[in-house]
Amino acid sequence: MLSFIIIGRNEGWKLTKCLKSVLDTIAFNRLYDAEIIYVDSKSTDNSIELAKAFKEVKIFLITGEFNAAIARNVGAKEANGDILFFIDGDMEIEKEFLCHAIINNKLKYDCVTGHLDDYLYDHNDNFLGINTRTYKHKIPEKEQILKTNGGIFLIKKEVWDAVSGMRTKYRKGQDIDLSIRLAKYGIYAIRIPFLITKHHTVEYINEKRMWKDLIHFHIFFPSMMLRDHIMNPIVWVNEISYYYTAFLFLALIISVMISIKWIIIFFAMLYFSFFVRSVVKTTINASISKSKAIYLTERSILKFLNDLLFWVGFLFFHPNAKKIEYTSVN
Repeated sequence: MLSFIIIGRNEGWKLTKCLKSVLDTIAFNRLYDAEIIYVDSKSTDNSIELAKAFKEVKIFLITGEFNAAIARNVGAKEANGDILFFIDGDMEIEKEFLCHAIINNKLKYDCVTGHLDDYLYDHNDNFLGINTRTYKHKIPEKEQILKTNGGIFLIKKEVWDAVSGMRTKYRKGQDIDLSIRLAKYGIYAIRIPFLITKHHTVEYINEKRMWKDLIHFHIFFPSMMLRDHIMNPIVWVNEISYYYTAFLFLALIISVMISIKWIIIFFAMLYFSFFVRSVVKTTINASISKSKAIYLTERSILKFLNDLLFWVGFLFFHPNAKKIEYTSVN
């Protein structure tokens, strides 16, 4: 049996599009043994009512603390399938994908995913364009073994249970943490060369989104992941590639502490050059409603604060696992 597990909070029209795509996938692939589960993280919009419009969907509402890890764990707990298909509520599934992922009613690998296209919007749901997230110009022909994976994937229930699902202390990056823990068992997500979803999302460098991420201290979670998996070279490579200015900032602080002038100058110049490059590149690519000068200033402040907070989180951020509390809506 295949269990589609959809998680969401305030997805609105995106959730409707997601649920329709799942039903289309079931019909197209003639799945007679499938279920659809939607787990809502305390939406304040009409997401629950939108989900209720689909009589086939089992709806669960988180009543305690919520995050994506909690929601996925709830879905897995309630699922009856031996294959779990995790989907975010802002994703529109490509119905042909399952033909390549499930062969003779069996998942091709222990964990399977595909390629993603991001359909980008501003905060008023105005469409901005398409970004090919996992490939450049066309989908590659070969399968890829992934060291880390995102939030959309199919996994065997027995594999999910073997690592006790996702760790609920992670409000962000819980999918990457899962990949790292699976790797300890020699299990990696395999990206097969087909599109799995159209991801309808707010532009990642949107000016409102960047401040929201700061206010909620999202930067603490990648630094916590580095601490949790500090002996794992894959984590180091992943963190440095994404947060390279934070590591240069640390090198600058250490050079100041040891008070060697030429080292201080070297790392100051290195940090400043990469800092400016990152901020300017983001400003050029951003679709914003304000002037580029204002956005550049805000992005610079945000970048510096994130570089600082990365190491604050590494040293002092120690959240506990969250209690899972939820109820059935239907």
